[in-house]
Amino acid sequence: NNNNGGLFVIGSYVEKTSLQVEALFNKTNITAIEVHVDALLDPLRRQREIAQVAAETSTALSAGRDTAIYTSRQLITGENGASSLAIGQTVSDSLIEIVQNITVQPRYLVAKGGITSSDIATKGLGVKRAMVMGQAQPGVPAWQLGPESRYPGMSYIIFPGNVGDNYALVRIKNNLQQENTQQEGTRDAH
Repeated sequence: NNNNGGLFVIGSYVEKTSLQVEALFNKTNITAIEVHVDALLDPLRRQREIAQVAAETSTALSAGRDTAIYTSRQLITGENGASSLAIGQTVSDSLIEIVQNITVQPRYLVAKGGITSSDIATKGLGVKRAMVMGQAQPGVPAWQLGPESRYPGMSYIIFPGNVGDNYALVRIKNNLQQENTQQEGTRDAH
């Protein structure tokens, strides 16, 4: 019975994700917290940006607000493939650090983007084993995190970048919200 907000971590840059994120922000009451990629790429500003986003997210979650951390949408690319890859890795590593620095357990976590979701699970949350509970939507697996992880038993939803229609994130948020409302109903029945 975790009354904290749920967390979306959005690291994918594909156009489909951007449209899904836009719908999520327009159609739900989610708290949006932007991660400024230019700050992450500046060694002098990176740690401050990570600390600030983690603190803002912790505050929102503990107030019971569903929250989305998303990377600024204009994609910063390097001069060649290798430097673009390095930028992507810095962003991914920063999202992991943000998750590691959040001080409250989210009610659930939805990670958007293939590399993002894999890295957050293993490096950010220390997941070694998870139980696949099924699919939150077609092509979107839902895990229950194992006892060795930072948040045992929490629902972790892996949302690949290119999957789903424009309202896919909106539906996931609404479904997760309803589940919580139903659980609350059974809990307050006395």
